[in-house]
Amino acid sequence: MEDPALGDRLVFNAAAPDDALRGEACRKNLFHTTPSRRMLADALAQFLGYKQWTRWALVHGNTEEDRLRVEAQRAAAKRFGHDIVDEATWPYDPMARRAEGGFHAIQREIPVFVQAFAEHDVLVIADENDYFGEYFPYQTRLPRPVAGTQGLTPTAWHRAHESWGAVQLQRRFEEQAGRWMTPRDFAAWLAVRSLGEAAARTGSVESKALRDYMTGEAFELAGYLGLPVSYRPWNHQLRQPILVTGPRMVVSVSPQEGYLHPVSPLDTLGVDQGESQCRF
Repeated sequence: MEDPALGDRLVFNAAAPDDALRGEACRKNLFHTTPSRRMLADALAQFLGYKQWTRWALVHGNTEEDRLRVEAQRAAAKRFGHDIVDEATWPYDPMARRAEGGFHAIQREIPVFVQAFAEHDVLVIADENDYFGEYFPYQTRLPRPVAGTQGLTPTAWHRAHESWGAVQLQRRFEEQAGRWMTPRDFAAWLAVRSLGEAAARTGSVESKALRDYMTGEAFELAGYLGLPVSYRPWNHQLRQPILVTGPRMVVSVSPQEGYLHPVSPLDTLGVDQGESQCRF
């Protein structure tokens, strides 16, 4: 449905990952250029499946954002046949650091915290506010990779991404803004590019004409991600590849090879049409 307060104006979401905005709270005039939590979780799950790291231990915070991230990660695990063998909430106050900087306390606390977990291949973190997740790499009792919101991370954009002409976009942005491009910057750029492309192709700035074109089969953008990006007509989410990254490098790009879909491999990331609760 349309929001009466906005009339027929088109609105682009370049920041909020909430799946509800693409589901039961969707709007006919709302387009999403930032990926949903479910898209990010699916992208990570595909890479972990490629690596055959299918047994997850899940650690999460107690915020609402973390709860939503956990829901997405559970759904991704179920979709791609992974097992969450253990799960726990990080119990410590993120602001309670020790006088010596906390390093020795962290070295003691994390191995004790994870020692009761069942045998697992990877430790998956849900900490969207960066309260504790950054402490887990290299501090686990067993040598296990850390992934999720910290460690090996799915993201729409990364400063180390230079493939498919991305270095040109990175340099142009850095020259103008004086800093690296962030995922939110990239989503805003995609929103402006979408409007410009639709207006140029239709010869119109009327909202219905732009909306109809952007949700049609003819619309696509070169998003510097290896595959053209386009909007899903059932919830107006931009279908796009997701980078899987470390702190300073791009490790892989999802969708991974072998994950097939009758419409587009990009639709293996996020809620598919048959699952969607969005009703325009």
